[in-house]
Amino acid sequence: MSKSKVCLILSAFIYGFAPILAKFAYKSGANGITLTFLRTFLMLPLLFFIMIFRKVSFKLTKKELIDIILLGVVGGSFSMISLYAAYDYISTGLATTLHFIYPLIIVITSAVVYKEKIKKIKLLAVMLVTLGMFMFVDLNNTADKIGVILAILSGIFYSFYVVYMYRSKLDEMDYIKLTFYLMIIMSIGTYIFGLTTDSLVFAEMDYKAWILSVAISLIITLGAVPLFQVGVRCEGASTAGIVSAFEPITSIILGAIFLGETMGLVQYIGGGLIILGVVLAEKYG
Repeated sequence: MSKSKVCLILSAFIYGFAPILAKFAYKSGANGITLTFLRTFLMLPLLFFIMIFRKVSFKLTKKELIDIILLGVVGGSFSMISLYAAYDYISTGLATTLHFIYPLIIVITSAVVYKEKIKKIKLLAVMLVTLGMFMFVDLNNTADKIGVILAILSGIFYSFYVVYMYRSKLDEMDYIKLTFYLMIIMSIGTYIFGLTTDSLVFAEMDYKAWILSVAISLIITLGAVPLFQVGVRCEGASTAGIVSAFEPITSIILGAIFLGETMGLVQYIGGGLIILGVVLAEKYG
């Protein structure tokens, strides 16, 4: 297995672990919008000093600035707000599963819009992953419709994030520099949304919620985000989308262990299909 695919799997594991911490933060007074803002805002000072220490230039071209704003607002803020808000309505496993409609959207977009030639084996892989994802969905018994809609929207926005990062060549920028500017844009966007919807609840959070918020921000900003950027740069958008399907499996397994969220036979089969799809993409895609 290539190092870049290992990066994607590690990134997926971290992203899959974050919702578990988020659920505990919610129990301590946080909510999805507040946690989304803190996830991006809290790491800005650390990223700033890392850039100074590594002597990375803060300069951006006009094109880079426009691309980062578009990527941060549409692909970043909208995706995170939708997903973390979905956690307030439905289980972490279901929300993350629905979010993962994005590999299918990425492959379709790459083929239709950008005329990328998609190998049959990669198409089979994304179909297996998508089918596996929806085997986790039980709309009649477990899902709040608002949560379902929010989770699907998060996947649509995130597919834009992956495709646009790759096509705009932003993935070739220094990963700390890109992450720093994306966090600025995403924190501003989320804060404005939180103010306008009166959904920022800093005063209601106890010390556990703050500790968990810092932990989530740290592992995603310095772990998941740069690892994913490396994977997209080396493997391309469509392969990155498929391999990162390990995220919902991580979220579902850890949700069962730490939160008591249950899985049935159909869900186990769905997990098997996801793993099969990822293996096919890794071996032959």
